[in-house]
Amino acid sequence: MIIEAIASNRVGDFGGWTDTWFARTGAVVNFAVDLFARVTIQTRRRPGITIYAQNFGDVVEIPDLEKATYEHQHGLLIAALKVMKIRQGLDVWISADVPAGCGTGSSAAVSVAMIKGLSVLGGEPLVAHEVARLAHLLETRELKIQSGIQDQIAAANGGINFIEMYEYPNAYISHIDLPEATRMELENHWVLVYEGARHLSSDVHLKVIAGLKKKGSKTQKALGTLRTTANEAKKALLKGDLALLAGVMNVNNEAQKALHPEITTDNFEMIEDVARQNGAIGAMINGAGGGGSILLLCRPGRKFEVERALTKEGFRVLPCRINPHAARAWRAG
Repeated sequence: MIIEAIASNRVGDFGGWTDTWFARTGAVVNFAVDLFARVTIQTRRRPGITIYAQNFGDVVEIPDLEKATYEHQHGLLIAALKVMKIRQGLDVWISADVPAGCGTGSSAAVSVAMIKGLSVLGGEPLVAHEVARLAHLLETRELKIQSGIQDQIAAANGGINFIEMYEYPNAYISHIDLPEATRMELENHWVLVYEGARHLSSDVHLKVIAGLKKKGSKTQKALGTLRTTANEAKKALLKGDLALLAGVMNVNNEAQKALHPEITTDNFEMIEDVARQNGAIGAMINGAGGGGSILLLCRPGRKFEVERALTKEGFRVLPCRINPHAARAWRAG
C-alpha cells in the first residue's frame, strides 16, 4: 500500500508569540500557502522502518521502533511513528518545498503530513483539529521543546486562519474568506524571501521567556503589542485594505524585534532596506526569527522590482499562493 500526504507551511503570523504557554492567551492571523511538506508512505514485508529525509540527504534506519529514542536530528519523525503506534514495516519519504529553518512552520507541516498519512494508513483518518492537536503534542509532550499552536493549526486547516487562544493550548479557529479579487491582489503584492540561515525556534523561545520574567521589560511591552495585531490584521483583510495591512505588518515586525535582539539579523535588516527602496511598504519576519524568512508587501506594480533587487543581492525568493485546502492524505496507485 502507498499513502501520500501534503500539508501547508504558513507565512505572515500576525500576533505570533501570543499562541504560547507563556502568553497563556492570545490571537494570531496566518496564511497557509502552497509550499508543502510532502510524505509518501509505503508498506513492506520486511520489519522495521526506513525514513528518507530527502532535503537533508539522510537515510534513517529504525529496526525496532519501540527501542528508538528521540535523541536524533529527525526525532520528530520518530515521535510521529511512535504516537501513531506503527507496527508494520514501512518506507517513508519526506520532503519539503522550503529550506530547513525557513521560519514558516516547516516542522509542524511535516508532522501534520506524517500524522495525516499514518492515520489513513491505519484506517482511522483524523480531521483537522485532531491532527493539529496531535502534531502539537509531538513537539511539546514527546520532544519537550517550545512550541506555539499556530503552525500546526495552519498546516492542518489550510487557508487564512484567525486563531483565538482562550486558554493554552485551546483555541477558537475561524477561516477568513476573502473575495477572489482581494486574495489575488494580496498574492500579487507579497514577496516571501529566505535570508539563507537556519535557526532553532525553540532556542529563541527560551531567550524570550527569560526576558518576560523581568517585570516591566521591553519584552513584556512588546508581547502586549503583539496581542493587538491579529485583530487589526483581520480587520484590514476583511476590508480589503492592503495599505492598512502593510501598516499592521510593520507594527508587528517592530514588536517582534523588541522581544529579543537576536530575532532580527543583519540579513533581515538588509532585506528590509533594499525592499523598501524598491517599493515595499510592509515587512514582517516569519516565525520566531533569528534567521529564516521574511514576508514583504509591495506597492502596486512594484513586486517585480523588489524581487529583482533582492535576487541581485543573493537572497532567495520563494513564490507562493494561499492554499485553501486542509492537510490531505490519499491512497496512491
